[in-house]
Amino acid sequence: MSEKITLSVIKADVGGWVGHCTSHPEMIELAKKHVQDAVARGLLVDGQVLYVGDDVELIMTHHRGEEDEVIHKFAWDTFLDLTELAKRLKLYGAGQDMLADAFSGNVKGMGPGVAEMSFVERKSEPIIIFMADKTSPGAWNLPLFKMFGDPFNTAGLVIDPSMHRGFRFRVLDVIEHKEWILSCPEDMYDLLVLIGASGRYVIEGIYRKKDNEQAAVASSQKLGLIAGRYVGKDDPVMVIRCQSGFPAVGEVLEPFAFPHLVEGWMRGSHHGPLMPVSFADARPIRFDGPPRVIAAGYQLCHGKLIGPVDLFSDVAFDEARKEANRVANYMRRHGPFEPHRLGLHEMEYTTLPQVMAFIFEKSAIPRRSDLEDQLQARYPHLREVRVVDPGIKDFDAIQKTIAREAAHYVEEIAWEGAKIGISCGKTLYYLVTYLEPERLAAPKIYPLSLTRIFTMPGLTSNALVGMMSTKYPDAEAYNLPSMPVTSRKEYEKQIEANPALSKIYKEIGDVDIMLLAIGYLAEAKPGFMALASQELGLSAEQLAAKGVVAEINHTPINAKGKAMIDGKDAELGALTKRIVGVTAPELQKAAAQENRFIIAVAGGLEKTEAIRACLKGKYFNVLITDAYVAEALVQE
Repeated sequence: MSEKITLSVIKADVGGWVGHCTSHPEMIELAKKHVQDAVARGLLVDGQVLYVGDDVELIMTHHRGEEDEVIHKFAWDTFLDLTELAKRLKLYGAGQDMLADAFSGNVKGMGPGVAEMSFVERKSEPIIIFMADKTSPGAWNLPLFKMFGDPFNTAGLVIDPSMHRGFRFRVLDVIEHKEWILSCPEDMYDLLVLIGASGRYVIEGIYRKKDNEQAAVASSQKLGLIAGRYVGKDDPVMVIRCQSGFPAVGEVLEPFAFPHLVEGWMRGSHHGPLMPVSFADARPIRFDGPPRVIAAGYQLCHGKLIGPVDLFSDVAFDEARKEANRVANYMRRHGPFEPHRLGLHEMEYTTLPQVMAFIFEKSAIPRRSDLEDQLQARYPHLREVRVVDPGIKDFDAIQKTIAREAAHYVEEIAWEGAKIGISCGKTLYYLVTYLEPERLAAPKIYPLSLTRIFTMPGLTSNALVGMMSTKYPDAEAYNLPSMPVTSRKEYEKQIEANPALSKIYKEIGDVDIMLLAIGYLAEAKPGFMALASQELGLSAEQLAAKGVVAEINHTPINAKGKAMIDGKDAELGALTKRIVGVTAPELQKAAAQENRFIIAVAGGLEKTEAIRACLKGKYFNVLITDAYVAEALVQE
């Protein structure tokens, strides 16, 4: 048997000129130089560089197989060099597809899009490489189905014996990372159930049933899911083998005579027609679009790329382009309304979450009573649970939403002259900002933590006490000194010399209402993490290795909910003896008292395990959190 050839198409958007329109000539020349050098030194059999819009496409043949580390490292390094050039040219979005800090063996999951296929060359090996801009991998679903599953498009499915048995489709669920192998024609209806939802289910590969020979491969990377936010649209690539047991070139191109609607366009947030264009017209300019696709035709000859032929330059596609423009006009007239704009679920990874964060500050806060009941049943020590539904998974928006609910709750329960203690952190900072001025009558406000920490001083208990006191002209607010002592005992000994300070310090443990945040292990966080970094240089990973999963008012907590203050770990012992304020055991005692409100305000999926641990420890009797965390907690 002849040696297999591997065709790798790897693309990335590493800088647009101007805006997102096209690729700068110097970028293309630099990419070509890299590819030519790789061919000269024998890494590649052959290689070319094309572009569509602001995406640079590396088309490479070699004998190293799919997902080869050396080939992927070459592509990664090439894109890094292009990124540096883009920065020097001040191109827009320089390096936006490079989502990882360092190469880790394979560019999949790191930002660039990949379509690779290995096969033995036939006597004649025509191949078409499709490259799209301003759209997502689901854009290939409809044309791939038409090419390999629709006899009205592909006559060969009916009259060509080598194709008559049909093809198998490999479908990926890009959300839950499942996959299906579905066969046409017998599984056609099942296949359509999935691929009709092109934002979630994408066709990655197609195989001829009679011999399992691969006919097509498509990139399936979704940047928003990799990055967790909008960093540009995915701009997929696809490779199709044609003729001699596969669809003919004309059958492969025919689906694009219909400019079907795809997601993408401006900011990845709109539906628009996929317009088939020549290489020269692959510049999406109108509203950063509409989405474009080019088709590069090649004959492979012993791994050499003979081509490309600009297949969509055919005037027969003029009508498709006219129709795409008509559809673009129709869709644009909807402005910010669906169906031009994507649905809210699809926009979770676009720029919408940041905008929604502003809107939620003005809206009524929806509650999830079903989750509240379930959490209260699971944790009966809680006197009250409030679960808000922020509608989006943006961490900052969640913090603000639960902080607003907590502010409303405090205003509901606080009585005239109530003694209120507050811990530290960003969530509680938001809580204070949402309190209505003059709503509370003559509150007495105390800091719950006085541990000496030098980083992020604006989020300390003392600072939040000062902020809160400005809301109420008749408030009594107490700031206690945060002294550079080596232990709580030393702190208490020093303030004994001042009877007024000593009296206030003792009152802290007996306040009526305590407002607490829950911390999780992450760098650059106030509280115990900052103390550990400041005093001993410990990282989040090192604390996790010691069993720490959470902190509450600076006390580290393990997964079983126990406060890690027994001194068994020397480093933790050295840190915990420095904690000045209300400790976790003191919180437990306070939370067990019916006349006191010990309120934890914490949310965001990142904090789920930390919140779970603190629930096990019973350090509070009121929990205010979000629906995402609540769902995770009740499913334990």
